[in-house]
Amino acid sequence: FYAFKILCYNSFITDIGRLVMRAEQMKLRKIFEEQMSRDYCCSMDDIHSTENIYCKRELRNGRRRFKKDDAILKVLCINGKCIFSGREEILSKCKDTFQDLNGAWMSQYKYLYWLDDLLLEHKYFLEDLHHYYLPLGHELLDEETLEAMQKEYEIRWYEREDIEQFRGDERFVHAYSFLEHAPDVLGIAAVKDGMILGMAGASADSDVMWQIGIDVMPESKGLNIGPFITILLKREILKRGKLPYYGTVESHIQSQKVAVKSGFVPYWAEINSAPLPEDVNDAV
Repeated sequence: FYAFKILCYNSFITDIGRLVMRAEQMKLRKIFEEQMSRDYCCSMDDIHSTENIYCKRELRNGRRRFKKDDAILKVLCINGKCIFSGREEILSKCKDTFQDLNGAWMSQYKYLYWLDDLLLEHKYFLEDLHHYYLPLGHELLDEETLEAMQKEYEIRWYEREDIEQFRGDERFVHAYSFLEHAPDVLGIAAVKDGMILGMAGASADSDVMWQIGIDVMPESKGLNIGPFITILLKREILKRGKLPYYGTVESHIQSQKVAVKSGFVPYWAEINSAPLPEDVNDAV
């Protein structure tokens, strides 16, 4: 009977833990959805909709900001649909073409080619396609492994004012971007024998969402340095009341593995446009 009571108690504690985790995940999802509604000029209902949505783009306060803020078209791919945010003349053509498209297939080349061709008419082009991750999964490095690694490697933390020392350092171009409107605000390095083996940094892309970027030195491959420092940085960002997120591209499989090992799960994709460079523009 005593063993049965212990079993029931453990089951109860496990259920409580799951409820707490579920509530925390719902909170993070809400922060994300509110951010996307600002970025794509849509409503929360639009985020939850299963239909493709078309919204006139405007520069809303609180949006994520990067090196450029002049896209005439941005596309959010989420929940099997797309939210197109852009100029009205662009949106009307997108609606005619993609009204019945399952947004999960938007990154197929034939659709991207059509978008790029449309943008070229306005002297713009498809600048990038990234997919992004939220911290809603399970970390694949257990606490025992993390504790052992923290004993093996020296951990160095860098606040915003400390990061400037790495400006121009080609080793850390993904950890730190040094953008005016998305400042680098926090960093972490794993060090051994005075050598930095890996660096992860966070940029404040908005007031509530901080994006993680990492650089791992070639000699550190196979040591789990990437997920190790990403996990520690992710946890610290959450402690500071911000939502960490992680982005990469379809062909960067190693980066995707780091994200998954660190407890991130793929959640959405974004397509962005930019003006043609001046030398190309003159030729069009």
